[in-house]
Amino acid sequence: MVMTVSFKHITKIIPIIGLALFGYIIYDIGIEKILFSFSAISWYYYIISLLVFLPKLLLSTFKWRYICNIQRIPTALSQLLQLFLIGLFFGSVTPGGIGLHLRIYYLKQQSKVTFEKCLTNSIIDGTLNLLAGVFLAFLGSLFLFSKFPSFLPIILIFFIIYFIAFLFFMEKKRGSTFFNFIIKPFIPKRYKENLDDSLDLMYEDLPTLSQTILPFILEIAIWIIAATQVFILAQSYDLTIPYIEFVLISIISVVVANMIPISIGGLGVREGVFVVLLGSYGVAYEIAFVLSLAGFLVKTLIPGLIGLLLSMATGHRYSLHNEI
Repeated sequence: MVMTVSFKHITKIIPIIGLALFGYIIYDIGIEKILFSFSAISWYYYIISLLVFLPKLLLSTFKWRYICNIQRIPTALSQLLQLFLIGLFFGSVTPGGIGLHLRIYYLKQQSKVTFEKCLTNSIIDGTLNLLAGVFLAFLGSLFLFSKFPSFLPIILIFFIIYFIAFLFFMEKKRGSTFFNFIIKPFIPKRYKENLDDSLDLMYEDLPTLSQTILPFILEIAIWIIAATQVFILAQSYDLTIPYIEFVLISIISVVVANMIPISIGGLGVREGVFVVLLGSYGVAYEIAFVLSLAGFLVKTLIPGLIGLLLSMATGHRYSLHNEI
């Protein structure tokens, strides 16, 4: 009997790989060592690290508002701040952070613009975030080339692919040609009639490349702030790693987890890379593992849970029931 494996089955299996890696790392290091290392982080470093999240939140919201203004999507800064936190939660519990884009439905309900424009808005915002992260990871791989030469070509290849793809799809003619010749033949007939109209709406009020420079620069600052949150937690240990090197290592671990979306929230992949990179500086595996996981808590999960509470509290305004 021939067994067929559908795409649906594959999407269910893939996240298990990262979680299995996460479990293996815990088993290999030892739960007692991990718990002891967690207890070594002073509570006030958690508080300081969470406070450092605030400028990241403000910059992220301002950057998103800037893109919305260019696309003529009417929004309030306070609304986007809430939607950013809500998207942060959904992104933290899905492979590759794909759940972040659920904010498309929330943004559509608030702004009353087309779904296609909100889709483009979220993709541009997310892509600039990824490009900035990969760019910093590339700089980090250059900095750490003597220790880990294998990281440089891999990250460079991904950066080139992402950058070329971004330039390609930002131009309407090229993007439309790609969809019509590559994607359209695989779309069910009943949806093809409106495809051209949807493409027009997606490219409506699209930012120019020059208009994406400021958001890209802000994204670089946002990535550095996030890595700084982890650096603050690291002050609980007697580490001698310089700030810049630590920040670059932290960014590389997160970027690799995003590039290899085989786990929920990057669990396992991020910790594995962080353990390997910090291990080269003589940092104990349990400390590196705990710093990566604690960093995920203060950078993403705790703020994301605030977003979840906001989502639940404002469900009557942000309900997805009528959109899906």
